[in-house]
Amino acid sequence: MAAPRGVPQLRVLEEALGIGLSSSGNTEAAAAEPVSADGAYYLEQVTITDASEDDCEYEEIPDDNFSIPEGEEDLAKAIHMVQEQATDVQILEQKTVLPSRQVVHEAIEDFLCNFLIRMGMTRTLNCFQAEWYELIQKRGTDFRGLGNVPDVYSQVMHLESENKNLKKDLKHFKQAAERASPSAALLAVTLTRQFGQWELDVEHPS
Repeated sequence: MAAPRGVPQLRVLEEALGIGLSSSGNTEAAAAEPVSADGAYYLEQVTITDASEDDCEYEEIPDDNFSIPEGEEDLAKAIHMVQEQATDVQILEQKTVLPSRQVVHEAIEDFLCNFLIRMGMTRTLNCFQAEWYELIQKRGTDFRGLGNVPDVYSQVMHLESENKNLKKDLKHFKQAAERASPSAALLAVTLTRQFGQWELDVEHPS
């Protein structure tokens, strides 16, 4: 780059490099010379030093001092309990779901015998069986033409049996809930609702 008028080339080079190439006498002489205002540029030398990390003091925090505050610990415990309750409800729902039932038509005599057994009418059952088989031996009548019991009656008996089993399970779970923490009340409410649904199914079978 051409030096401006009135400025020696050596002075321009010194200012650009930030070092003194000429002697002190020459420098003072050059400084005394007039400098033209048009097209004169000056560079300022600045020394940038990296910040040393040695001056900073860091305090090490031991792992033993790290602990969860009491409020946050209670919140985490409550969330854990809710998750466990949701898991228990899902398990109970899976257990109470009945598989698809295959319709098996029941003969009339079998239906009557099962009914008498379920009601505890053993003497009536013995009389019925004795008279029934005596009638078959004497007349040799083919009772197949009487048909089978409609499926709705068999379904009602099946639902009543399931209802009894659910009552026993409900009593067991209620006792377990009473022994557990008060948070288990949600589980008892869920079981009560399921039991109510079963009662509706028994009263109004599809």
